Amino acid sequence: MTTADKQILFACTQNAVRSVMAKGLFEAKSYSTPGRAVSCGVIDGPLDGFVVAVLQEKGIDVSKHEAQVFDALNPANFDLIVSFSREAEDKARRWANEGCETLFWDVPPPHTNERSRDTTLKSYRQIRDQIDRLLTDYFAL
Repeated sequence: MTTADKQILFACTQNAVRSVMAKGLFEAKSYSTPGRAVSCGVIDGPLDGFVVAVLQEKGIDVSKHEAQVFDALNPANFDLIVSFSREAEDKARRWANEGCETLFWDVPPPHTNERSRDTTLKSYRQIRDQIDRLLTDYFAL
């Protein structure tokens, strides 16, 4: 893989919410080449249905996402890792090859409210929109 072919890795704790959103949003940008973005977690977790719902609102389908972990990937394939949790940031810094840029974007996990689906969806939408702004600002998309 040449430098031009290197990928971006979005990482969080379970590869279920923030990293999935970031990959989906990044790939939805018209200038993103297919396969340029990957997402993973420190551990794998089930895909979060609220993530699927709020990304579908933007026309992005992540319903086929399958969680993966750092150790299933080759660090040589990445030139940038964006982490959304301190656990992922710590793992990324230890795991990344020399010369790979590692960033931490402080996006809090969602707040769930078992009594109110609307309140929970609002929290997920805020995360989606925050990640979208961060992507746009960083990549000047």
